[in-house]
Amino acid sequence: MSTALFINGAFEETLAEIVRTQRANPGKKCYLQPYSSDRIVLLANLLPTPSTPVTLYLSLTSSLNLVSYRARIVGWHDKREIVEDQAALALLNQHVKEFQPSEVDIYSTVKGKPCVNLITVVDVESLKSPFSISCLIKTANGKPLKERTRAGKWSPVREQFSWLGMIPEAVEGDVEAELRVGVARSLGETAAARQERLATAAKLPEPIQVLSRAFRRNPDVIAEVLIRAGGTCEECSSPAPFMRASDGTPYLEVHHRKMLSDGGEDTVANALALCPNCHRKLHFGKSEAL
Repeated sequence: MSTALFINGAFEETLAEIVRTQRANPGKKCYLQPYSSDRIVLLANLLPTPSTPVTLYLSLTSSLNLVSYRARIVGWHDKREIVEDQAALALLNQHVKEFQPSEVDIYSTVKGKPCVNLITVVDVESLKSPFSISCLIKTANGKPLKERTRAGKWSPVREQFSWLGMIPEAVEGDVEAELRVGVARSLGETAAARQERLATAAKLPEPIQVLSRAFRRNPDVIAEVLIRAGGTCEECSSPAPFMRASDGTPYLEVHHRKMLSDGGEDTVANALALCPNCHRKLHFGKSEAL
């Protein structure tokens, strides 16, 4: 995945102003000025351009732990170099006065402290469904971003899916329950009623992002259980139904005897390697003691 940037605690007034400007002037470049005397090394090294942009995620000062805006970074400059070029600075200030008046000007200090980063952005958008910053994974160590308590700073992160935050969301259990009820109702109706609805039904389903609870499982447990099984289902004793395309190993699924959602332990003793059929049977078939 590409590297993106997360900036913590932007002013919503500034971002909303940029959104209005860019809607009225498609493709218009605008500017963000983080309050920091440290260079954003990621941008200084990559030097993004319109042909090689960097995705930007932003939380707000009013909601530090939610990603509420997204943009594309198409340029970065060290302000200390800009202020020495009076002609360039004048052009930037002219832009700010016309298109980002809340920023007043390209400032080099805030409360006596230097501000060195000038970020050029396009396609700034407010997310329809802001998502937790824990969905962003730091490139430095592969771990999710931790909860923030104050604005400021930034982190290089993995770029996320473009649909995240831009489509309606629902709780996974509600989606599944709605489908089960709908299928049961449909099965109880006549074929004619179903065919009548199918004739006018949308052929492409509505996309949604699903909220669910999962667990960060121990990969060593999975590895040990798969090795123990040796390619044979530990429920029906049949060989794995096929080999994985990725590495040629037997395809089995690791199942917890007592589910993690019920307080089960993520241990080798509480796990089985199962073929897909047995795995589905244990989840959806009639209850049978293991």
